[in-house]
Amino acid sequence: MEAVLIILTLCATVFGCIYYTLFTRNKERMALIAAGADASLFQADPNKRRRHPAYSIVLVLGLMLTGVGLGILTALIISTVAEVKIYEEGPLYMSTIFLFGGLGLVTSFLSLRKLDKADSLKK
Repeated sequence: MEAVLIILTLCATVFGCIYYTLFTRNKERMALIAAGADASLFQADPNKRRRHPAYSIVLVLGLMLTGVGLGILTALIISTVAEVKIYEEGPLYMSTIFLFGGLGLVTSFLSLRKLDKADSLKK
């Protein structure tokens, strides 16, 4: 029963965040149009647009999940070698998962920044 409540709460939270974002953006745009603002405000600058946003999402997810996998593997190796007691494994697994997942996110940020610089030099 708790799992169902957790899943429903998570889904409701995600839906609420998306709905609020879209509703607020629409309301803001309608207010700008009513005030006589130009519609070009809503268009992104073509020079600042990324060429392949789907590739960046895949890169971020791939490096983060690789980091999580390395964190689990590292925790398994540490718990096996150090013969960690069963009640001490939880914090070990959680800390290595978060540590390596965070390192994966930092690596993806640095990679994307490097790719953006390379794209700006091509122009």
